Amino acid sequence: MNSGKGLNEKLKVSYIKTSLTTSGHTGNQFIRFALVGSSGVLVNLAIYTGAIYLLDMYYLLAASLSFLIAMTNNFVLNLRWTFKTHNQGLRSIGRQYLRYFLVTLNSYVINIVILWILVDYWYWHKVLSQLIAILITTLTNFLGSKLWAFKSKAS
Repeated sequence: MNSGKGLNEKLKVSYIKTSLTTSGHTGNQFIRFALVGSSGVLVNLAIYTGAIYLLDMYYLLAASLSFLIAMTNNFVLNLRWTFKTHNQGLRSIGRQYLRYFLVTLNSYVINIVILWILVDYWYWHKVLSQLIAILITTLTNFLGSKLWAFKSKAS
């Protein structure tokens, strides 16, 4: 029962706000997560833009391809640098990858819906729309990654 109570405490808005605005452990992780995410944005936009303009790929298919490549890049960097959970064994890394994939898949669905609305209904530029959709999903990615995907055995 205590683990459920602990998770409820961690999900409170005041805890999240304090964690993200302090230099404590979670604050440092968020900064690292944001830096990794920034590299992921660059990877995502490079693949997305290249697929659209060089390969003449449909923009939602290009978004799916760029998601998979950027997600894998971010997983490796978050595993080794942000959350430092890479020393827990191969089985644990596989479990973390599956969890991270599920967290980012949730964000991917949100991203695709936002992208589709911005491009097909609001007629915004495809690359700008993708950047906005990525920015909107950053916080959900961090919380899912910290509280579930990369949760260490000690937590």
